[in-house]
Amino acid sequence: MITAVLVDDEKRAVEVLKESLNADFPEIQILGSANSAQEAQTLITQMKPDLVFLDVTMPEESGFDLLNKLPSLDFEIIFVTAFDQFAMDAIKFCAIGYVLKPIQREELVMAVQRAFKTIAQKQETNRNKLLLQNLINPGSPSNRIGIPTSDGLEFVSIQEIIRCEGIQRATKVIFEERKTLVSAYNLGEFKRMLEDYGFFSVHKSHLVNMDHVIRYDKEGFVHMTDKSNVPVARRKRQEFLQFLTRL
Repeated sequence: MITAVLVDDEKRAVEVLKESLNADFPEIQILGSANSAQEAQTLITQMKPDLVFLDVTMPEESGFDLLNKLPSLDFEIIFVTAFDQFAMDAIKFCAIGYVLKPIQREELVMAVQRAFKTIAQKQETNRNKLLLQNLINPGSPSNRIGIPTSDGLEFVSIQEIIRCEGIQRATKVIFEERKTLVSAYNLGEFKRMLEDYGFFSVHKSHLVNMDHVIRYDKEGFVHMTDKSNVPVARRKRQEFLQFLTRL
């Protein structure tokens, strides 16, 4: 799944682009649209899309003005523009995708396919960097893992994970200061990945980060830093207490 944001001051142009993308690229999840550079700045900063479709000419601030204001440009851009020779030369020189208005299906498909290739290469690079870091520092809580979600692959710091909870055939991952993620990986896969990092499987449905354990009560519950009370299976209690004494 590739996430995208659409930016154009003409609402009808946004709708036409959205319809075209839905028809040809169902794998693109459109996170939202904006009709001004100011709206787009907020939307892009919050949503962190993989791809931005950006109108060049907008009232008050252009698409280029928007790019200058963003703190980082870690997304692919496809410019959507009426013909402007100066803008077109700049875009072509940097080998950035573009489509001319009115949008032609063939041009849009080609631009999106090129963007897909670049995004895939970027994701592969991130995975390789992650692999190298984890190989150099085995067992370090500062290492990161890639968690597959419905929106793509989320790279997260292991030390931020408080606990993992099995839900049907998926896993809910709870963090310190960020949104909860739901992953298609089952809990057993997280157990395999995280046991060497101080995580303990206290129950068939619960995996906890021991660094986030506040206390263990006589009723057999672990109290976590997210204010949750996680049950410890009876057959796991002795092993869990032994694990606690080794910390």
